Amino acid sequence: MIRRKPLARKKPLGPGKVRMRAGRSTGKPTQAESLRIVAVKALGCLCCRQRGIKSGIAEYHHLLSGGRRRGHMYGIGLCPWHHRAAPFGRWPTAKACRDELGPSLNEGSKIFHIIFGSDAELLEQQNRILGVDE
Repeated sequence: MIRRKPLARKKPLGPGKVRMRAGRSTGKPTQAESLRIVAVKALGCLCCRQRGIKSGIAEYHHLLSGGRRRGHMYGIGLCPWHHRAAPFGRWPTAKACRDELGPSLNEGSKIFHIIFGSDAELLEQQNRILGVDE
């Protein structure tokens, strides 16, 4: 789809309303949400953990619903490979990562979810590791 002119709001934002950054559907995290993000990153990659590999680093992946972020409390830890298909550490190439770590979410969500579980299953697993009850 090609847009010929930028989208315009039909009515202006109300008083006290703040326009979010383009491409984001969540605002700044609260203190509780920030603590969760730090804790998830400290635990390492959830998918590597399933394979018995200690990746040591993790990025916070916000889970989506209808193409929009569900919120900062709905996220899992993924290493650079599983999150963005970026080789790292002792796996210098994409082939090495794919062979040992499995598929990347960035390369295709269907095969990723078949192997590692649905978003709901991954979130449940992450919350269990964190000791959080839903």
